[in-house]
Amino acid sequence: MERLEAFQEHVSMKFQLYNGLLLHMPFPEVRESGMLLPLFSSACKQGMESGEPPQQIVRSFLGHATGADNSAQPGAAAGDLDDSDIDPLFSLLRLIERQVVLFDSLEDAGFTRIHDMKGPGTLQDLLNRIERKDKTQAYREFLDSYAVRVVLTAHPTQFYTDEVLTILTDLADSVEQNELRNVHDYLLQLAQTRFKNPQKPTPLEEAHSLMWILEHVMYRVIPEIHARMVDALNVDHARRLEYPGKILLGFWPGGDRDGNPYVTADLTEQVAELLRTAILRLYLQDFLQIRRRLTFTSVVDDMERIQRRLEAAVQGCGAFVGEYEAYDTPEELRADLLQVYQAVMQENGGLFSDRVAGLIYKVQCFGFHFASLDVRQDSSIHERVWGRLLPLLQDAGVAETSAPYAELAEPDRVAVLGRICEQLQGVEPERRKQWCRSWADAIEQDDDHVAADVLRSLAAIRVIQNRNGEHGAHRYIISNTQSDSHVLEVLALSLLSGIASGEIPLDVVPLFETIEDLHNADAVMRRLYAHPLYREHLRSRGDDQTIMLGFSDGTKDGGYLTANWEIYRAKERLTDLGRQQNIRVAFFDGRGGPPARGGGNTHKFYRSLGREIDSSSIQLTIQGQTITSMYGMPAAASYNLEQIVSAGIENNLFVTDYMQLSDEDRSLLDELSRRARAAYRRLRDNPVFVKYLEKMTPLTYYGRTNIGSRPVKRGGTSELSLSDLRAIPFVGGWSQSKLNVPGYYGFGTALRELEAEGRLDELQRLCAGNLFFRTIIENSMQSLTKANFRLTAAHSQDPVFGDFWRGLKQEAEQTRKLLIAITGQGDLLDTDPVIRASIEMRESMILPSLVIQQFALSEIRQLPEDHPLRPRLEKLVVKSLAIGVNASRNSV
Repeated sequence: MERLEAFQEHVSMKFQLYNGLLLHMPFPEVRESGMLLPLFSSACKQGMESGEPPQQIVRSFLGHATGADNSAQPGAAAGDLDDSDIDPLFSLLRLIERQVVLFDSLEDAGFTRIHDMKGPGTLQDLLNRIERKDKTQAYREFLDSYAVRVVLTAHPTQFYTDEVLTILTDLADSVEQNELRNVHDYLLQLAQTRFKNPQKPTPLEEAHSLMWILEHVMYRVIPEIHARMVDALNVDHARRLEYPGKILLGFWPGGDRDGNPYVTADLTEQVAELLRTAILRLYLQDFLQIRRRLTFTSVVDDMERIQRRLEAAVQGCGAFVGEYEAYDTPEELRADLLQVYQAVMQENGGLFSDRVAGLIYKVQCFGFHFASLDVRQDSSIHERVWGRLLPLLQDAGVAETSAPYAELAEPDRVAVLGRICEQLQGVEPERRKQWCRSWADAIEQDDDHVAADVLRSLAAIRVIQNRNGEHGAHRYIISNTQSDSHVLEVLALSLLSGIASGEIPLDVVPLFETIEDLHNADAVMRRLYAHPLYREHLRSRGDDQTIMLGFSDGTKDGGYLTANWEIYRAKERLTDLGRQQNIRVAFFDGRGGPPARGGGNTHKFYRSLGREIDSSSIQLTIQGQTITSMYGMPAAASYNLEQIVSAGIENNLFVTDYMQLSDEDRSLLDELSRRARAAYRRLRDNPVFVKYLEKMTPLTYYGRTNIGSRPVKRGGTSELSLSDLRAIPFVGGWSQSKLNVPGYYGFGTALRELEAEGRLDELQRLCAGNLFFRTIIENSMQSLTKANFRLTAAHSQDPVFGDFWRGLKQEAEQTRKLLIAITGQGDLLDTDPVIRASIEMRESMILPSLVIQQFALSEIRQLPEDHPLRPRLEKLVVKSLAIGVNASRNSV
């Protein structure tokens, strides 16, 4: 209750206060819409409760607001409206989106009061527990190999512009400090600031945008957590300074070319240089502050040398400042800083040594790369590349096959790739590089830019590693991995790019996404481990294998419950296989913001994995507005990173029966998953499924938002298909309509069937005794809490989609009822009233924008394609998309 009271005091009450300021800003448009919005919000709530459709609510309100009589007929055609009717709706949306920024700022400002910064899941609580249980030695042994990798992606779910994000941050700071004048001024600024990018950002601009988080938050927070982790080891301080970073950063802008034709090899190199220059400038900035204090004779010459070499490094590799050459590696910089540290300790009583140690920790965490650029491409593109390369390699006397690559069966592909690798190893690296360059040019001339970029991207990785170190770019992720050949294709390409034989400094990361691919993952990896070429490669990489698992496409393919359970089972099988082969497996989770894409409570998710899944390395993607909400300010970033870090340590140091699944538990989850998947697949295979998304939700409008460089669907066909559709618009279409289908559908059917068999008590025991199952339930509760079927109730009468919509509603209602019964809660999220209160406030705030969105969609469906009002209504839909995403913070 203390957390709920803190939320009410620092968020709810302050929102009422500051919202009053916002609604009465001294601008004509704001003043007018500020008077209308409370009235319209009330009309929306009353209309929803009485069963009025959004089209009628808006038309009625417009009639009252303007004095017109366009509301008399709820089903009137849109043609009787004009621009003067639509303009007030845009004004209301602009005000609502600013209310969301205010609310975000208030939650950020109250973060440390709402959250227990030393409670369960935090590093302090964990370290105290380690000390109490006398597990320091076990902790020391485990920490040697433990690391967390947080990967920032450029997936298009962040609608705030950089200018708005800056205001949000400054506003939160002023609220926290109770600086009323600044709050007032920032609200004035907010009222006059554009929220929409005038055009889609380029991948380079996306990288620049995320750099703010790296430079202003991660650079400060990660080394502090790292220092606390290693300080708890009770070893000599010099030894602590040797520990490599325990929290690693990954970066996808500029490297993720899966479905994004605008990411090129040149751009990848540009982003890598951006990262390198940024971290070196930060080191130099910190060092200059330290030099102001370390004026001691014992270190003055060393300080001069370090400064000049850092200045040269900022200018570029091989540069000089005077007689001093740029640092080539972070190890050189660390060695010089350690020398200064030791001199200060020995000759100056350790004065200001903590500042030197702090910079050493940063160098250990970030090197000269800041964040590792992951290169990612779809397996189908690699197949296309090999279709082009095979004839060229045959002409060069390297490959022998009588059939085109596309016609080769899987065993034949594996055999051909193996022979090619063996023969390439006998070719001089420079000759291979020349082949790679000339063949990329030839493919480019045939207008296959994507295939040509694959060859150039491998060359770019070599360049980046020479400049930034191996950690600058050392992973190649293969989307849609389905077979052994998909992995061997990339390995062979790396050899072709000119990398020395047997020394491929590249981790090839298969990404298994669909339910079938998850089922086959261990079989694929077993064959790869047995392949002499790949096994030798793994030995050169320290017998470490990273495997990525995609929640988004797993959910789209098999439904919420099945995706979670099949990923869990796949991890168990892959862990067991790795242990048999003496291979250390690291799982990289492709998690999005909402439960439908693997989101939800991160600590509980990773804490629930148990001993059968390797958690000595935790890796996950963070994307879109989730980056801002969870890592946009130091306090939130520290808290959320600690939740991830502590989960892996607890799993390995405090293994209890509480997290283990018995054979009976597994059998029950298998049965639930089977039934849930069958129900979801019946829905997904219904011909109405994709048509409903396309016609009745704003899915098709995501491509018109200027928030990301990547297209919303794979493939170049105009026809919408589920297989080509990206997970973000797929989940987004459902969440914008407040149906949230991917977060629960099928789960309720499975539960109902077991309840009908008198087995509710089995489910209750499983929930009470296993954290994994309870986490699945609680995350699904979040999806249901955000659902609002009243918004689209009119769809129940649609001649095409009526039965379909009623089926969705029935599934949501039965899921809600049974989740409450299984958990014993009085209502959804009773165990976390703060989350529920936040969701309720946000949903209430954005209800008017959702009503406007549904109104516009309804009107558009009645208009011919060439009607002059249609573009304005479509802009209304696009404008409303941002509000729903930003308000939910993890809605897409």
